Amino acid sequence: MQVAPTERSLRLWRGFWQILHTANVILILAFWWRGTGSSLADAPSVLTGLGRMTGLLAAYFILIQFFTIGRMPWLERAFGLDRLTRIHHRAGTLGYALLLFHPLLLLLGGALSSRTGFLAQAALLLGVREIAFAAFALALFTVLIVTSIVFVRRNVRYEHWYLVHLMAYAALLFAFFHQIRFGSDLRQQAFYAYWIALYAAILGSHLFFRFARPLLLFARHRFTVERVVRENHNTVSVTITGSRLSRFRILPGQFMVLRFLHRGLWWQAHPFSLSCLPNDRHLRVTIKALGDFTQRAGEIPVGTSVVIDGPYGIFTDRGDVTRNVLCIAGGIGITPIRPLFEQVLGQGRKAVLLYANRTAADIVFAEELKAVAEASHARFIPIVSNEPAFPGEKGKLDAEKIRMLVPDVPEREVYLCGPLPMMEAVIAALRSLGLPPEQLHYEKFEL
Repeated sequence: MQVAPTERSLRLWRGFWQILHTANVILILAFWWRGTGSSLADAPSVLTGLGRMTGLLAAYFILIQFFTIGRMPWLERAFGLDRLTRIHHRAGTLGYALLLFHPLLLLLGGALSSRTGFLAQAALLLGVREIAFAAFALALFTVLIVTSIVFVRRNVRYEHWYLVHLMAYAALLFAFFHQIRFGSDLRQQAFYAYWIALYAAILGSHLFFRFARPLLLFARHRFTVERVVRENHNTVSVTITGSRLSRFRILPGQFMVLRFLHRGLWWQAHPFSLSCLPNDRHLRVTIKALGDFTQRAGEIPVGTSVVIDGPYGIFTDRGDVTRNVLCIAGGIGITPIRPLFEQVLGQGRKAVLLYANRTAADIVFAEELKAVAEASHARFIPIVSNEPAFPGEKGKLDAEKIRMLVPDVPEREVYLCGPLPMMEAVIAALRSLGLPPEQLHYEKFEL
C-alpha cells in the first residue's frame, strides 16, 4: 500500500512550487530588464520593450500550462486535480492575453520607429519565415481557446476535447523557432541557457510523465483485462490483473487514466476511479455509458492489454481530522466512495453511506455495499428521487434529509462524489449544517 503524505508535507510541497514559480517570473523580468530596460528612452522603444516582455511572459505562462497538466505525481499530490485545473485555466488565459499584446506592441513600436504604417510593418515581418511560424502558432492558440470555450459550454465528449488540445504541442513548437531566432533578450548567454533549460525541464517532465511513464508501468506490471461484469443497465465493471500489483501504489479514492489496447479503443485514454480496495491480485474500475467510448466498455474482450497512467487524486483519507465518517455518493460517483467506505470501516471507524440515485435500477454495488455495511454494523442508506414505489428512503438529498439521517454531521469527515450539480447542492447543504470546511473532501474531476 502507498504511504499517504501528511497535510504538513503537502503544504510544504505547495509552498515549494509557489516559490519556484515566483522566482522564475522574477528571473525572467530581471533578464528582460538587463537586456532591454536601459534602452527605454522614447515611445517606440517603450512599446518594443513591453512587446518583448509580454512575449517572454506569454511563453512562460504557456509552459506553466504544460507543467500543470504534465501529471507529475508530486505536483498532483500537492495541489490536487481541481486546483491544478484552475491554475491551468488561469495560466492559459493570462498567457493568451499576453500573447495577443506581444505582436501588437512590437508592431506599434516598429511602425513608430521606422515611420511606416502598422499594416506595412506587419506585412514586412510576415515575410520572414520564423515570424510566419509565430503567427501560425498564435492562430493555433486562438483556435484552441475558442474551441475550448465552445466545448465546455456544449459538453463535448472527452475524446474530441483531447484531440483539439493536441494542437497546443504544434503551436508551442512553431512559437519556439522565432524566440530563438529573433529574441533579442536571449542574446544574453546566461538568459539563453536558462531559457533552454526551462523548456527542457518542463517539456521533458511533461513528455516523460504523460507518455514514457505509463509505458514503463505497463512493462513492469503487464496490465490485462481479467473480466468484465455488467453492474446494471448502463454500467460495467472492468477487473484488471497484472504482475507484481502489490508494487503498484494506489489509494482508495484515487483514479487512473486507462488506455485499452483493443481495436477502435487504443487511441483513447480516459480517467476512471478505483472502485474496490486494491490488492496484489487485481484492480477494478467501473464505467457508466456516457459517450462513444464508455458505451463500448462492455465489449472489451478478456485478455486485452491496458496501459495505465497514474494513480492520481487527493480524494483520500490522508487529511482526516475526525474519526467518524459520512460518505455521500450520487450516481456513478459511488466508484471512489465504494473503496473509501470499506477502508474506513476496516480501520474500525464508524461510517454512514448515503447513496442518491434517480431510480433503484441506477444503483450500483447494492449487494456489495450492503454486505460491507452489515459486516461492520455500519449504515448504508440508498436514496431514490424519481420512484415513488421505492421501499426505502425517497426524495432529494438536501440539508433537511442529511440532518434527519445523520444528525451529528458536523462532527464527521465527509467524502462527497457525484454529478456536479448534485455536488454543489450538497456542499451548500453541508455548509448550512455547520460542517467545518477542513472536514469536507471532494474532487470535481473537471478537465
